[in-house]
Amino acid sequence: AGLAARRIVGMVRAGAIIAESGKRIETQIDTVCVHGDTAGAVDIARAVRAALEDAGIGVRRFAGRD
Repeated sequence: AGLAARRIVGMVRAGAIIAESGKRIETQIDTVCVHGDTAGAVDIARAVRAALEDAGIGVRRFAGRD
């Protein structure tokens, strides 16, 4: 969970998807998806949210959802 959280914060700050090879794909990161069928998905989602909030990056509900 910690690795995923660190990678996502890094990508949001960089404004790019960073491949494991180190290749950068410049893009705006607007959403993060965590697959619910992944082992530990709830822990990953919690860690990602906490890391984004700790980094001062806004987190909000997906548009159009109540």
